Amino acid sequence: MTEVDYARIGNALEPFRDADDDQALAAVLDRVSAEGAAALVHHSGQRALPGRLMAQHNLAYGQVRLGAVARTASSRGSGGADFAVDQDALRTSMLVIGPPGSGKTRGFALPIIEHLSLGALAGQSSVVVIDPKGDDFGLPGWFDATVDLHDPGVGFDLYGGAATPESAADRLASALLPSQTSDDLAYFMDGSRNALHRCLSPFHEAFGRYPAVRELLALLRSEQGAVDRVKSELKGPGGKAMRALLDERRLQARGSHDAAAGMVERLSLLDRPKLAALLDGPGPKFQMSGIDAGARVRFALDESEYPDASRILARLAVAQFVQVASSSRTNRNLFKGLVIDEAGRFVDEYVARGVQRLRSNNAGLVLLSQSIADFPEAFRNSIFGAAGCKAVFGAVDPDDAEQFSRSFGEEWIAEVTVSGSVERGETRSWSSTTDAGELFPRSYQKGRNRSASESSGFSHRKVERARWTPSDIMTGLPTGRCLAVLTGSDGRRFGPVEVDLRA
Repeated sequence: MTEVDYARIGNALEPFRDADDDQALAAVLDRVSAEGAAALVHHSGQRALPGRLMAQHNLAYGQVRLGAVARTASSRGSGGADFAVDQDALRTSMLVIGPPGSGKTRGFALPIIEHLSLGALAGQSSVVVIDPKGDDFGLPGWFDATVDLHDPGVGFDLYGGAATPESAADRLASALLPSQTSDDLAYFMDGSRNALHRCLSPFHEAFGRYPAVRELLALLRSEQGAVDRVKSELKGPGGKAMRALLDERRLQARGSHDAAAGMVERLSLLDRPKLAALLDGPGPKFQMSGIDAGARVRFALDESEYPDASRILARLAVAQFVQVASSSRTNRNLFKGLVIDEAGRFVDEYVARGVQRLRSNNAGLVLLSQSIADFPEAFRNSIFGAAGCKAVFGAVDPDDAEQFSRSFGEEWIAEVTVSGSVERGETRSWSSTTDAGELFPRSYQKGRNRSASESSGFSHRKVERARWTPSDIMTGLPTGRCLAVLTGSDGRRFGPVEVDLRA
């Protein structure tokens, strides 16, 4: 048995530890007896990930080692200890800020993705990865499905397997509409959401499915042929109400100012041949509801070729994940993780509000970005505050360093001021901030060595200083190191500590 086999079979037996269901337990044991280490295998058939492991894992406890606590004065005796995260910490979501080349991908993203992929094979987790460059996480055998704009072999369900037209309209609107708007544009946002509902509900009622992109565009534009086709399939009392929705959309579209006109144009960005093959092709499609069954999915969205469309699809995938994972019907026995590179471009108010709901549903986000300023200003602080786990690398923007410094808090330290007079009649004074255990500051000791003092004096006081100043964060962290804070789902906090990700 491999570690994955051990964790998978142990996970399958865990529900029977306190339950009295001998028949169901016997069925599981019969499969283990008959199939051995391959019993209850993941639907991919894999029992391990191909290729070299990026990190050390403990699947029995859901832990992945990222590095070691650096041996510095701030480590307070914990220097050299392993630094790891577990799924309980990931439930509080994680924010990682660092400039290009700092080590975000190698130090955090890859080990966590590998851990959640192994966890999926063990029946413990699901993982969805947003890869805006298209090749940062292209690891063969790590994923069950890759949604790739260049290779639409696996399609993407535009509606994410939504159970109702209302939720489908909500998901799609969250991706198409701007992430932040002023109050005077709220009318257009509401009008756009209403327009989607007025088209999706009648179509779903008539055909039992959701429309393709071109079908939806035709209804949003109130094209006569598309509207008549839907109306002809609507029967009975319910059909009358649905036909009324289509009529309301027609009045809205033909008014002097169509509130949904901007959204219709943004949806038109998805009406391209390659995108049509991805969204409406005949092949298999990934539905976000699959994260309730141990899915491993990567969205390879190359922004260099389809900048606007890839951004819409990424926002759609993020919104669908948050909606599925925060639903009361989600599978809470599986941890569901979403890893987003360049997250500032894809996280909006809808996601920011959903972070807290994810924690109670055994799900979390890992947000990687070059700067906090990449997130829209309207909910930048809410994202920062909602993420229970945080990490920052050196050479970040001064504003980022200032915000992390404030979040790391302050501490009381001893400040000793030494003054003395020297033989030439001069008076020299030295001031040094020291730990309480150091009696004589080094500056004072060096002063005594330079000339004999006839008199000296000390003053001692406690002052409150930042644990890590902005200058320390920007210039004091060597390459491969970061400052990190972890928070458990019960609110317990560890750190901040300096972590050597190469140890």
